[in-house]
Amino acid sequence: MIPSRLRVHSRRGAYVALALLTLVWGLNWIVMKAALAHANPLVLNAQRTCAAAAVLFAALIARRGRMLPHSWRAVIVTGTFQTTVNFGATMLAVAGGGAGKASVLVFTMPFWTLLIAWPVLHERIRGLQIPAIAFAFGGLVLVVAPWAWHGDVQSNLWAIASGFGWGAGTVALKHYQRDRGFDMLPFIAWQMALGALPLAALPWIYGGPATQWSVSQVALFLYISVISSAGGFLVWMTVLRWLPAGTASLNMFAIPVIALLASMAIFGERLAPNEWQGIALIGIGLALITVHALVGSRRRGSTAAPPSPVPLD
Repeated sequence: MIPSRLRVHSRRGAYVALALLTLVWGLNWIVMKAALAHANPLVLNAQRTCAAAAVLFAALIARRGRMLPHSWRAVIVTGTFQTTVNFGATMLAVAGGGAGKASVLVFTMPFWTLLIAWPVLHERIRGLQIPAIAFAFGGLVLVVAPWAWHGDVQSNLWAIASGFGWGAGTVALKHYQRDRGFDMLPFIAWQMALGALPLAALPWIYGGPATQWSVSQVALFLYISVISSAGGFLVWMTVLRWLPAGTASLNMFAIPVIALLASMAIFGERLAPNEWQGIALIGIGLALITVHALVGSRRRGSTAAPPSPVPLD
């Protein structure tokens, strides 16, 4: 299913791959911010998603297996949330505000997943998930600060919308992967391609200056599209075959931390006291969800987990 060069062949290798992916995805926010200095967010997002889809289809062709998804409805629904909403809102959030804070708000995705999975998948919210959601909600209120609507409020809302889209895409994938004949690679490749179509149309509708290409801009673009998005997803798929879901999800807690620290060091991003307090509450919520997942995984004694949407941002 996965190209041989991207396969992990042992549990130790899975941990190494997970650590590298965490670093790649954490730094991806800084790379996106740097790339946006010489590109329009709508244009860059269209180019990024199309390039990532092309790489996934190349992997699909190289596999010499099934090319079409099991359900076009599943592809359209997942692609709308996972690619169109998530990717589109993320790029606009980074373009309008700090990369570090945007990454934290986008990574409210686990909380949206819990809330959406309740009515859709009939998964009850229980145990540590309840205070985790309460902490996350309090953190969002402090970061967005609705009592003082100024500054990069629009960027904050885009980041939250991205987290919502990512969470909805996760629930959609969990729902459709129960279908008979489900095959992950063609499913994700096609949802990326179809989800990228509205993003590719936006620059034509609203216009936007062409990307100012240079050697450095090409390198930044290849990082966010090929390495982080497409390549990261392919490696993530094989990591999940070796590690329990709870263990693998630990990387989600570290990614926004890496992004925030790197943004502060490189771009001089600074946060107000209420934003620090809000991020701390969101971090506590993420930690509680991670502990809940780890405890549940150990109780089940699982050694593998069903794949879930990769954090392509």
